[in-house]
Amino acid sequence: MRRPMSLTLRVAMLLSAVVVTSFVAVGAYLYLTLQQQMANRDDAELIAKAGQLRRIVASLPSADAIARDGKPLTDALFGHHDFMLRVNAADGRQLLQTSVTSRPLPQVDSVPAQRVLTLADIHDWQPATGIGRMVRAAGVAGADPVQITLARERSDRLKLLSTYAIDLLVALCGGALLATLLGYVAVRHSMRRLRSVVAKANDISTSRMNTRLSVKDAPVELRELGEAYNAMLNRLEDGVQRLSGFAADLAHDMRTPVNTLMLETQVALSRPRTPEEYQQLLASNLEEYERLARMIENTLFLARVDNAQLALQRETLDLQVELRRIHDYFEILADDVGVRLSVDAAPLRAEVDPVLLRRAVNNLVSNAIRYTPAGGTVTLAARAVADGVALTVSNSGPGIAPEHLPHVFDRYYRADQARSDQSHSAGLGLSIVRAIMELHGGKISVDSQPGECTVFTLFFKKN
Repeated sequence: MRRPMSLTLRVAMLLSAVVVTSFVAVGAYLYLTLQQQMANRDDAELIAKAGQLRRIVASLPSADAIARDGKPLTDALFGHHDFMLRVNAADGRQLLQTSVTSRPLPQVDSVPAQRVLTLADIHDWQPATGIGRMVRAAGVAGADPVQITLARERSDRLKLLSTYAIDLLVALCGGALLATLLGYVAVRHSMRRLRSVVAKANDISTSRMNTRLSVKDAPVELRELGEAYNAMLNRLEDGVQRLSGFAADLAHDMRTPVNTLMLETQVALSRPRTPEEYQQLLASNLEEYERLARMIENTLFLARVDNAQLALQRETLDLQVELRRIHDYFEILADDVGVRLSVDAAPLRAEVDPVLLRRAVNNLVSNAIRYTPAGGTVTLAARAVADGVALTVSNSGPGIAPEHLPHVFDRYYRADQARSDQSHSAGLGLSIVRAIMELHGGKISVDSQPGECTVFTLFFKKN
């Protein structure tokens, strides 16, 4: 398996690609601009020489004078060995020719003698190599009309441009290599801070969760990464602490029924017992087993919720009917402890999982009855709100102290006044209710006035 490329090398190569692209763009622009300027100067020079030759021809007495002595014309081209000059008489007779082109010149129209030459009068032609430009103009020597042809295969400036292109390519390759090396060094230097972050992260373990990254002097990009990393560590530390507390509370709560089972069994085995005594022992043990089973089942339920292994089976339910059914189920239990149970709900419909809804409300009602003193009231209610429906379970009684309210939905959390009744509660009921509401996309809230009442509200959004 091929090893992934390092971030330093990737950034350096990306930087090199950007530099090369910039070099190519600038070099191409400069080359094309220079090429165009040189071509324009060559054309302007070609027109200027053609005009000069036309004036020299006009100063001669006749066409034959050109044939006898063409030195005035050739002197005009001194220093321009790449020019080819040909002068023909009206009958086609060649009067003067300075050199021979690598390929024959094309037939083009001649510019009239009375018209001034312009750049538009220049024509392309194809020599053996390179490019060619030419102009053909009519002139008058004395009274004799002549035809002047001036051609150029390739100027020294354009040849120099070819050398410039090679030098530009070499400079481009050298610059790309240098940019890659310097970019790698610069990026590697800049990555020192990131390497320190990695080293810091390697020091973090479950026993050292309080370590945090220093982001004060870090660059903006690393500062954002460090802040996000520290926030993640905060969440992880909180989760580890919760998990540690969860394990400790679970072990504490399971130890009580296990110890009870062991003690009762040891006592029973200390001497022979009657069948009735063994039957009472088994009945007592059964209660402890049921308690352990509830604790295990509740813990597994929360684990399935945490790992998204529990799917909702939504149905459209009449909430008034459901609350009355729950009322009937708990009515006898409430009467036994002297608590009045009532329902105050209008006919409302909601799409919920009926099993999970009953479990959530049952947990709330069970808690409410447990913590309501004799003569108190527990009320089940349902009402329509702006974005859905709200179910409330309220009870009169001592209420919940303000310092406990933020934690009542934590697993295995019990307020101090509730810890004396651990045989009925393992501290998972409200956690299960919150998990059920999160599965439904709703929320649960609590409002308590110590010494007066406590109200738990389940909010279900409209689907």
